[in-house]
Amino acid sequence: MAGTEKAWRYVVRCDLCDREAMYKVAAVWSDGLMSELKTYALACAEHVAELYERAQRRRGTYRPSAPEQIGVLGVYVLERGKRDRELRRARELEEQLGAQPAE
Repeated sequence: MAGTEKAWRYVVRCDLCDREAMYKVAAVWSDGLMSELKTYALACAEHVAELYERAQRRRGTYRPSAPEQIGVLGVYVLERGKRDRELRRARELEEQLGAQPAE
């Protein structure tokens, strides 16, 4: 039956449970030529605080090699069909989590 197939849908899951992830905990990474979001965690609403805290510890131990640069850790709202550059920062949530000031 043509046209009745369901579109394949990839569901991003939380790193700590089986719920759908709502947030990407990440920092902008650049090697001087290109940039992208370096993902530290994918989180549901219940686990975003714990995963953000873990990401802060990991971010603090990473020493980039020249010319690499890594920006401030942030929480981004995952939206189906949007690429990293299109994701919206969840600044109010970051403030609740005790985030560093935005870059």
